Amino acid sequence: MRSVVVVLVCLIVVSLGARASFAQTDTVDGGVVVSSSGTNSPALDTAELSTQESSAVEELVHKLRQGGIVVVLQILLSIVGMSVALERLVHLRGKALVPPKLVDDADRLWKEGKYDELVEKAGNDGSLLGLVIEEVVRHRSAGHQVVSQLAGDVAAREIRRHMQRLFPIALVATLEPLLGLLGTMLGMIGAFETVAVAGSMGDASILADDIAKALVTTAVGLIIAIPAVFIYQCLKSQIGFGSAALDQAASGLISDWLILAPAPSESAVETVTADSRESAAVEVEAV
Repeated sequence: MRSVVVVLVCLIVVSLGARASFAQTDTVDGGVVVSSSGTNSPALDTAELSTQESSAVEELVHKLRQGGIVVVLQILLSIVGMSVALERLVHLRGKALVPPKLVDDADRLWKEGKYDELVEKAGNDGSLLGLVIEEVVRHRSAGHQVVSQLAGDVAAREIRRHMQRLFPIALVATLEPLLGLLGTMLGMIGAFETVAVAGSMGDASILADDIAKALVTTAVGLIIAIPAVFIYQCLKSQIGFGSAALDQAASGLISDWLILAPAPSESAVETVTADSRESAAVEVEAV
């Protein structure tokens, strides 16, 4: 993940800079802490900090290069996972699932009998609630039980679709530790091959590169997988909360529209029929 890598770089830079600063400036001489540089120049401090940050970044890049092709695959996979996570964070907001304003507007349009306008507004909204409202209005004459079943089917289908779109994040969380384990195995294999070639030379430094490769790939895999698991669970919980809010809002609207109050069109028809009967009676009396 791009943001995770950036955060990692910042944390490493800060930690290395702080450690170097304490090591270089604070010394103990007879129980009294004194400064080794002997100066408090802001320009000098800024230059030293810039140098330390540059060296920390170079050290991080060097360590990542030691991981080889496995680290490259891990970073590419993390970028894919982060892209999907950002897209899901935008589309799984509370207002994107169940907009409160849509509930009020839909109820007003329904009571005014503007069904075509209500269908158009719900379809253009793009939220889960909008899809459910559109289905309810289109089949309003089918009865409460049928409409509730259709609305439930639409909601369940859309919830499953949102869950399926979290699959890349779960894939990143699963594959990253496995890639780290693969890098560990490759590093250990290289270390044993180096030992076999070197024979009895007894120089442990010749194994440093292969051991570093084994450890770096494992660390990168865990650093990426842990946030991926956290983000996946958060998005999954967000879908659960959105599903509960959708069920509450849709059930309330369906009950208000189809059970507690008759459709405005039916009232209008009854009013028109009564008016026509009265006018017909007046005409008969006049004749």
